[in-house]
Amino acid sequence: MAVSTKVAPLEAFYDSALPGFLNVLFFPMTALMVLGIGYVQHWLAAFSPQGDGVPLSDDARANITRVWEDHDRAMEALRAGSDIHDPRSGALYIGNPISPNNGARISVF
Repeated sequence: MAVSTKVAPLEAFYDSALPGFLNVLFFPMTALMVLGIGYVQHWLAAFSPQGDGVPLSDDARANITRVWEDHDRAMEALRAGSDIHDPRSGALYIGNPISPNNGARISVF
């Protein structure tokens, strides 16, 4: 494209709309996306199937249950510390007199 400022036939070519379409068509990311489709399909086909129909053992079920219970406890603690309506959230609690959310501290002017 820089050479087109010195070469007349190239200048006529770059004055048309075709070079813009060709730039989009041959943009490296477009080529990588098109060429990558087959690679991704091959890559995904190489994975083994996830479920083979074997039931979980009692230990595996207990571990899964324990992990979900730990997760639920952690999420409850997170909600308790970040909810302005929950007294366990400390200074965020709307009933707290030093809270910026307390109605007595909010100024309309």
